[in-house]
Amino acid sequence: MTASTSPPNVILRRDTWQSVWRFATSDALLAGSVTGLSILLTAAAILPQTPQGDSTAYARWLSDTQIRFGGAAGALAALGLFDVVHSIAFRALAGILGLTLVARLVDRIQDFQLASRLADPPHAAAHAIEVSRSTNALLQQLQGYRIRKRDGLTTADRLPLAYLGSIAAHAGPLVLLLGLTLSPLIDWRIEALSALPNATVSVPGAPYVLRASNIDARGDIGLALFREGAPVIDGIAAPGRPLSGGGIGLFVRDILPALRASGQDENGQPLDLQISADSAPSAELLLTFDVNRPDAFFVAPRAQLAVRVSFQGQDGDRAYRVSVFSSPDAKRIAEADLRPGDRLSANGSFFEFQNESHAVIDMVQAPSQVVVLAGLIPTLVGLALVALYPARRIWFIATEQGTHILCDDPDFDLERFAAAGSRS
Repeated sequence: MTASTSPPNVILRRDTWQSVWRFATSDALLAGSVTGLSILLTAAAILPQTPQGDSTAYARWLSDTQIRFGGAAGALAALGLFDVVHSIAFRALAGILGLTLVARLVDRIQDFQLASRLADPPHAAAHAIEVSRSTNALLQQLQGYRIRKRDGLTTADRLPLAYLGSIAAHAGPLVLLLGLTLSPLIDWRIEALSALPNATVSVPGAPYVLRASNIDARGDIGLALFREGAPVIDGIAAPGRPLSGGGIGLFVRDILPALRASGQDENGQPLDLQISADSAPSAELLLTFDVNRPDAFFVAPRAQLAVRVSFQGQDGDRAYRVSVFSSPDAKRIAEADLRPGDRLSANGSFFEFQNESHAVIDMVQAPSQVVVLAGLIPTLVGLALVALYPARRIWFIATEQGTHILCDDPDFDLERFAAAGSRS
């Protein structure tokens, strides 16, 4: 009876699949996708990225980008370098990296399963040598290996720690990629929330209330975040020193100038001031300023006066120009350059302005960071184990002349190991 053979097309399909699998698990594909993602992330760190969900910030970003990059701005935008994480190239490379990690993880799990049982040596090992020393003498040089013997065959491997480290080094980045993928879906961010001293503000679109305290000269500001009356965050924040709790982070983007305005009539009685016609009269008003709003207005109805305050300072200098108009004819009756603490007289009334500050807060809730952290920790541990304790198997076959040694780790120096006095 003749031996059966596989049809040529079956062999071809098998070889093609093995070639594809070898390419998918290759170090070259892994290194290429990681290098490409690193280049794109570096570009994202260097180039200003497109603001999301803020039309004012986007308009300012667009103007600044056109001025800074000129004619190159269009080419950079076409390449997706102004919005790297949403670009096709970034998503494609992330997908390739994910598939490569999955394929390599499957390989590592198979290696772990093979190493868990006493397997015969491979037909084509990475290294194989013949030495005149006995197997027992060679085994005494091994440290940290599990030794198993069967019918003249001895196997030494580093199960389970080294193999688990290799699995963690591939499973961890997969979890990390999952966290980065979930980030735009489950994370949310509220930008440019104005935190006024000793005032409470409802967070738009979220069931939270933010309360801020006075801002000191160092820029420290006390922040308290409440949800349905229960405190979520309470502490001190400052630019570059965020405050976090309950999965939410409060970031102080900037400390901006403000003035606390008050007024008195000719009899020394406080004037009721209003920012708008429908606002409640108050003896004091807090006027805030920023790049997009350098002017503030208020009225004193009883004195029939309207006041405009324009921020004139720069580089930390707080200077203002105050103009007072009569109502209802809008005739200018007083104008002066003032600094906080100065007073201005107009038609027998006095206006006083005290220095204050207000903070611009970014509020971020990022549950995906938990997933990212859950992937980062095993990644670092796995990489450390792979570097310090690489997985390998060594087969020792006793012969009449000594021992035949095979190893599946191409980086392991069998000749040096076989030499007298060497350690592994």
